[in-house]
Amino acid sequence: MARKLRVLRASDLNGTLDMRDVLALIERAFAERGLGRTEMPPKSYLHFPTHQGVLLIMPGNLPQMEEAAVKLINVHTRNPVEYGLPTLIATVVLISPETGEPVCIMDGTYVTGMRTGAVSGVATKHLARKGARVLGIVGAGFQGPFQLEAVRHSMQAETVLVTDLVPERAWKLAELAVGLGLKARACDTVEEVVRGCDVLVTATPSDSPIVKDEWVHEGMHINCVGTYAKGKQEIEGAILKRAVVVVDDWEQASHAGEINVPVSRGEFDRSGVYAELPEIAAGLKPGRIDDAAITVFDTTGLAIQDVVTAWRAFEVAEERNLGFLIDPLYT
Repeated sequence: MARKLRVLRASDLNGTLDMRDVLALIERAFAERGLGRTEMPPKSYLHFPTHQGVLLIMPGNLPQMEEAAVKLINVHTRNPVEYGLPTLIATVVLISPETGEPVCIMDGTYVTGMRTGAVSGVATKHLARKGARVLGIVGAGFQGPFQLEAVRHSMQAETVLVTDLVPERAWKLAELAVGLGLKARACDTVEEVVRGCDVLVTATPSDSPIVKDEWVHEGMHINCVGTYAKGKQEIEGAILKRAVVVVDDWEQASHAGEINVPVSRGEFDRSGVYAELPEIAAGLKPGRIDDAAITVFDTTGLAIQDVVTAWRAFEVAEERNLGFLIDPLYT
């Protein structure tokens, strides 16, 4: 019997997910990936250079969990100024593995924010020093609050240092951290944040390195979040040469992640990667084993992360009867 299709707007989804639940879901998705039990074709890209935009198509399937979905997400950097629209616009379609029916169409912005934050949280859990207390965030835009919420659950954070090209955004994120019971300060420079923190999150769309090798100290962990396309780079390549480097997926990272520029220049290759995070989550390789090591995690975003996060949001929406139902599109 045909089932109705649930449609969920951004306003329907806010508050449906708890970050601690998403952290557990993301860790399980990584473990499934590490054990070879997922299906995830490479991302496809459509480029709109005259509009400073790119569209990413991301399908994923987790057979053990009976969950599949496709996410469409654009990054159009001119949107806020020229059109009053978000830089990121995402749509997720949930597919029933049993029948192939679309069961839900939802705005994917909230899901993307939650899962991207949670990925940094999982990486921090495995790669940061146990004594890490100071979290640094470079880039306090859309992703900033999600990174703060996730990473603070994965380390014993006491202090947060924040900087952004727009000072007001840094102040607001620092205020949010204070509201969570943490000490926090908005900093004037990236250098101040990097030198002062134990765990660093970079969440900017930078086309050139903003974190210098000379600022990075022993025992530090870095989550590189902002790089999403060829040619973008947030940290100097020299940092990678003295760090233990972990990626979410080698193929994606080498083409569109933080390592893509050094790889394209022949300055870095797969031999420099210690592990993919799914291997660590699955227990196939250990995480941090040396407190003095510098660790770098390069996240490009995997479709399986969207799958598990979106399905959890859908389940909550079903329980609360959120959004609205429409007849199947194929009838």
